[in-house]
Amino acid sequence: MNLVLGNETYLMEDVKKAFTNLIPEEERTMNLGKYDMEEVPLAKALDDAMSVPFFGDKRLVFIQNPYFLTSDTKKRKIEHDIEGFLNYLAHPEPTSIVVIFAPYKELDGRKKVSKQLKKSSLIIDNQPLNERGTRQFIAQEMENKSFEIDKNALDLFLERTNSELSIIMNELPKLFLYNFETHRITLSSVENLISKTLEQNIFDLVDVVISNNIEKSVTLYHDLILQNEEPIKINAILLGQFRLLLQVKILQDKGYSQGDLASVLKVHPYRIKLALQKVKKFNRHDLRKIYLALIDLEKTMKTTQQDQEGLFSLFMLKINQVNV
Repeated sequence: MNLVLGNETYLMEDVKKAFTNLIPEEERTMNLGKYDMEEVPLAKALDDAMSVPFFGDKRLVFIQNPYFLTSDTKKRKIEHDIEGFLNYLAHPEPTSIVVIFAPYKELDGRKKVSKQLKKSSLIIDNQPLNERGTRQFIAQEMENKSFEIDKNALDLFLERTNSELSIIMNELPKLFLYNFETHRITLSSVENLISKTLEQNIFDLVDVVISNNIEKSVTLYHDLILQNEEPIKINAILLGQFRLLLQVKILQDKGYSQGDLASVLKVHPYRIKLALQKVKKFNRHDLRKIYLALIDLEKTMKTTQQDQEGLFSLFMLKINQVNV
């Protein structure tokens, strides 16, 4: 029994490929089963795991999204045979390789099934890397390709990829190809090749909103509209950014560390780092005022036919008065 615990998407795909390669390609149709616990009963996966391989030596069974191992209390129509699972853990089929993919920070240690699974399994840690781990990962990739990356280029690369491995590994080939002759990745190449996401553009908007720069805020907002972004979507992301800043500020004041914040808020550690840098500029009272004003703006946008850029300008005037 194997338990892959954590939600690092890129590494999880690597683990899946590694296990899949244990089964010869010509045997996978009959000896590889994938079961999503959000969609099918656990009993189906167990029936597969207890079956002998079909014209092969091993059978591989993937069990995904096993929410019944967590403290999740959301009601679902699907019923899972937990007792049958416990019986299988006690008497596993020797010709079956069962892999549990649990994309969670942790399992509910109070549950008998979670305790027994941990005792019976090889546990593969798949938690998101912190910033230091991500930098080391990139450094290893650079070494493997005989490349170098300038520090300021690496800093911007992490920012534009949100320090997420799946995005990083998707973008690195562009940089390797662009800098093939020099084998050195510079700041300018990152600036030219790695685009900002909508969330990152809005993160820039957060800075000017916080600084009460009405003219620049409206200009950035207008630029996003020109890029065919919906005002409602822009506002929703901006609202989410300020919600995060407010949560970080409140918990930081209560003594939570950067690592604690990432765990409690279920947010990537790099986003927490950036949020901590921003909240230094603001107090909790003002963050709350802006957050509530954004909620009012969202309600108005959804219930009126008024020009939405004009509504954003009014929002900026309102919070500017609040912070005078």
